[in-house]
Amino acid sequence: MISNPIAVFDSGVGSLSIIRELKREMPNENMLYLADRAHYPYGNKSHQELRNIILNTLKYLQRYKPKLIVLASNTPSVQVLDEIRKVIDVPLLGVKPPLKRASRLTKMNHIGVMATERTLLSKELEDQIRREVPQKILITRFNASPIIDLIENGTFLTDERRTFNTILRVMDKDNNKDISKNIDVITLSSSHLPFVKNYLTALMPTINFVDPSRSVAVEVKKFLISNRMLKKNGRANLLVLVSAEKRHFEKIIHAMGIKEYVTEVDLTF
Repeated sequence: MISNPIAVFDSGVGSLSIIRELKREMPNENMLYLADRAHYPYGNKSHQELRNIILNTLKYLQRYKPKLIVLASNTPSVQVLDEIRKVIDVPLLGVKPPLKRASRLTKMNHIGVMATERTLLSKELEDQIRREVPQKILITRFNASPIIDLIENGTFLTDERRTFNTILRVMDKDNNKDISKNIDVITLSSSHLPFVKNYLTALMPTINFVDPSRSVAVEVKKFLISNRMLKKNGRANLLVLVSAEKRHFEKIIHAMGIKEYVTEVDLTF
């Protein structure tokens, strides 16, 4: 069991932000990365569609005997993770907006949440806000779906001007007023968004952009240690799977430093 992989998946390249932190925290662990591009984006699916996609993907991943699966996408983690945990035997961790951390960090009592439109409008996010954010703290929501699309198609790697302009449009909530005068903390509530953190900090240097990927890696390590499954030595292997558009996906992740061979798999369900 110790040599079995940690499986990480979402609808595209977003998982890489989580894998990057997992590798730093646990350099000897074998990992399986599934980019479910056949169902990209998760952010425009209904609750039932999302539940079916995630449940079937988890069942598919079980054939690789992972010791843990990380659902590296905020949208399904927020909307369907809790109900799916009840019917899946493999240990399952998700990635949710780090609202508690943002609430502790803010000095202005005003935080922002960057996420997909579906996440921002979900009842589950509202429930999380009620549980984790004190009433005195204001929340501004930013629909980051246009930015996520630029990351998923690789544009952020080649077109700096378009990336900057897209971010400016997404963050323009107050008719070109400087949002940093009102907000001092913003959560990166999509695993894609850490890849443009350098753009965000260049445009808004006084804002603290909170990336939950580090916390996920720490949580995974704690779980493996407590269950005596941590791989402490030996070579670490990364198996990369994609469910559609292999050539384009391979080109993007190679530009991002992932050199492993990509295998295309069928996830039609």
